[in-house]
Amino acid sequence: MGCGTAYPAGLVLVAADSSPTAYISDGKPAGILVDVVTEAFRRTGEPIEVQVMPWARCLAEVRSGRVDGIFSVFKLPERNEFLTYTNVPVITQVLAFFVPADSDVTFDGDIGKLGRLRIGTIRATSYGLKVDSALKTGVWSTTVETNNVDTLVGMLALKRIDLAIGYRHVVLDAARNKGFQDKIRELSPGIDEIPSYLAFNKQSDYSKVIADFDRALTSMKDDHSFEAIFEKYLGPKAGH
Repeated sequence: MGCGTAYPAGLVLVAADSSPTAYISDGKPAGILVDVVTEAFRRTGEPIEVQVMPWARCLAEVRSGRVDGIFSVFKLPERNEFLTYTNVPVITQVLAFFVPADSDVTFDGDIGKLGRLRIGTIRATSYGLKVDSALKTGVWSTTVETNNVDTLVGMLALKRIDLAIGYRHVVLDAARNKGFQDKIRELSPGIDEIPSYLAFNKQSDYSKVIADFDRALTSMKDDHSFEAIFEKYLGPKAGH
């Protein structure tokens, strides 16, 4: 199959399979970020195709240049070698710890105090520089890697792990969908609020696409259509 038949004309973008941000519904990509990115490109007039797949594969596809772009990604030093980012974030992710609902664990902002707990993470996921370095330096003696958020939430609800780390929207949505919302709770305060972007491979020049996208996304934030997409999935006051 030649390239011409493999993809329609237009940009091919990949997103991590993760409700409520990007997932397949009735055979088509759906979710907060899918809607945000689709509307922005509708405003620029650029045709796109969105493919939803596991996160590690998303990164591999864009790194190799097999697809044009990926959303949403944090700006990390090790990604600069293969990604060019847009300037306006598509989402600001609130990173938090979660524990079983009846756990007596509390959090005062000092990650080191949670080191004795068995922590669950999702493979190949970045949790921002602070947590990534804590994971790398072995703050937690027991780390359990899962493939997706559903497994992570299930393990926490069943107390196979003591602590999970994740993005608030994603973890709470998975817990709701699995009927585990009463079995887990979020620790306060949150750990971080991390802006997350659409980014493109470095094998072609996407500077015009990026400038157009940034303008379109800014116009969506100005006319409240950006916020409306968040509210559609998460309820009022969710886009902040």
